[in-house]
Amino acid sequence: MAKDYQAVPLDEEQSRSSSESTVYEKDRLSLRLEDDRYQRNARTTASDLVSKHWAWIAHAVLLTMSMTLFTLSFCNRTARPSDLQVTQQFSSYSPVAPIVKYDTVRFNLTPMVDGPFVGYGPKVDEAWDSIANDMGDQMISEAELDRLGLPRNSLKVTDPRTGKEGYRAAVEVFHQLHCLNLLRQYVYKEYYVNIYSDIQEEEDGLKGHVDHCLEAIRINLMCTADIGIFTFREYPEYGYEDGDFWPDFSTLHTCRNFDSIHKWAIDNTVSWTHDV
Repeated sequence: MAKDYQAVPLDEEQSRSSSESTVYEKDRLSLRLEDDRYQRNARTTASDLVSKHWAWIAHAVLLTMSMTLFTLSFCNRTARPSDLQVTQQFSSYSPVAPIVKYDTVRFNLTPMVDGPFVGYGPKVDEAWDSIANDMGDQMISEAELDRLGLPRNSLKVTDPRTGKEGYRAAVEVFHQLHCLNLLRQYVYKEYYVNIYSDIQEEEDGLKGHVDHCLEAIRINLMCTADIGIFTFREYPEYGYEDGDFWPDFSTLHTCRNFDSIHKWAIDNTVSWTHDV
């Protein structure tokens, strides 16, 4: 049985299509408005959250920064400084500073002293030469001279190896050792007066040299002012017993490694082509 289809007027069909399109557009607009409202609410919620908790966030940031700075400061205070840092902190400027090392040394100074530097004779002289006289002077640059605070009218020299100009210089410790060696020779004057040495000076000149050296050593000792502590005890092996006490100088000291300074002086010795 055939179905009968009712014809729809064209105007009614267009009206229905237009109505459906209008509904569709309204739905799209409604969804878009809903989406915009959701996004605004989300932004508002985030903004409100930050506004409500900004103080806590700021405190957290500041606390983190404070803890970081405290940790860095604590590490800096507790970390062992390098040898160079110690030298730079407690000594005036010196071009020798970068090679300085520190050692803990126990002194060995007994009531009866014996050793390679004690007394007189060729072997003793050789020992003293090895620490005080086996190197010449050095040369420093104008910039180093200025950092040392020394005058520009100091003796200028030219390094014959490089042709560079600079100023003749020497390391203090070797002058102090020279002075100490002169005092040793002065004690054994009868022996050294017949050997080429500073002891062969005229009496007035020799006494002036000795006084100069005594003053140089005094100044240095008072400047460094060793604060090590020694006690007193008996030394039966040396005859000090039964209440006879003698200073115990076997104490610990923090010393600059002499060998490294000695090596620097030798490595930087410059041969001069003139007499001074």
